Amino acid sequence: MRAPLRIRRHVSPAVDGGVPAPGPLDPLRGWLQRLVKLVPSEIIAFYLAGRAYSARIEPWWPLICLALLVVVRVWGTREPPRGPQWIAIAISAVSFAVWVLAMGGRFPGVTLPPDIAALVALVWATLVPVIYRGD
Repeated sequence: MRAPLRIRRHVSPAVDGGVPAPGPLDPLRGWLQRLVKLVPSEIIAFYLAGRAYSARIEPWWPLICLALLVVVRVWGTREPPRGPQWIAIAISAVSFAVWVLAMGGRFPGVTLPPDIAALVALVWATLVPVIYRGD
């Protein structure tokens, strides 16, 4: 199975069985595909689902979710022989932290008012897929 969360630069189909050549891609579509893969919605949903039950481990809950994010993203971006996309994993980890803060959650040692964090999340989610294009 191909890595479902791996970010790839667009290539056009091979002609006559040759090597695929880079081809054009609608910029909005490419940006949207990268956005969807870089925002860890599965872990954000997991964090929100468990947040109501995590009162006794509140300081640790975001870190537990962050560890799970790394596991899921390593699996989801790993493609032999290249391995995982560590840059995409790091971007997703920062995205998760920003979203936690934007939702009024806390990360140990990090403080940011939720309204500022929400603006950071919007800017981050908009710009990072423009900059990072995968392999």
